[in-house]
Amino acid sequence: MMRSKAFLVASMLCLAAPGTLAQDPFQVAPRAYKLQLENDWVKVARVHYGPKEKLPAHDHPRAGTVFVYLNDGGPVRFSHIEAGHPPFPLVRPATVAGGFRLARAVSEHHEVENLSELPNDFLRIELKTEPLEANTFQGRFPPEPADRTFQKVAFENAQVRIVRVACAARETCEVAGGPSLPALLVALGPAQAVVQQPAGGSIEMSLGQTLWLEPGQRARLNNTSNLTVQQLRIELKTGPMKADHGVKDE
Repeated sequence: MMRSKAFLVASMLCLAAPGTLAQDPFQVAPRAYKLQLENDWVKVARVHYGPKEKLPAHDHPRAGTVFVYLNDGGPVRFSHIEAGHPPFPLVRPATVAGGFRLARAVSEHHEVENLSELPNDFLRIELKTEPLEANTFQGRFPPEPADRTFQKVAFENAQVRIVRVACAARETCEVAGGPSLPALLVALGPAQAVVQQPAGGSIEMSLGQTLWLEPGQRARLNNTSNLTVQQLRIELKTGPMKADHGVKDE
């Protein structure tokens, strides 16, 4: 009987340990995390931290992640929690709309506190593809002002290529159309634009909206505004990761 009670208590303590049970952010903080798109390649969440908002502890999976910032936001504190250790805080500095950050694959269990009176709005794009050259997948990439049409590779390694696309006011621009790579298109600007697709029809994209493109699928942006519109095109160079594969540094 004593052994049974001891085993039951030990089991309950293990279950209560921080990080032991996954806490889905979409359930723990449904007002902050909204699932926008998910397939075998990527998982996209639109995230909103209100002014001075605090979020309870939750988990994020071990995946290379692209954070795309949609507004000028203040600093945010992430208090990381590990079983048997006191929480250790990390403060993410203020962000600028149109910038993005790459974060290497780590498992996360943390609480969140927005330290400013400004809201924080961004996309959290988790990559589900084979993580080649994972040690290079990191860095902060500031926004680029643009008053002309251009396409520029902002980051590339063996797993992913991220291209910044700008389309000048009142112009029509090719924004996607790789012959062999699938891609995620992310709208960066507040101006509305229409992405025309070869199958007919079009999709109106505004700030923070995403569009999944299959290999060889082309897209054309018809910029009807008086401002240059920017987008990110995230091209996936490796296939979806198998469930039993871990992250490799190569």
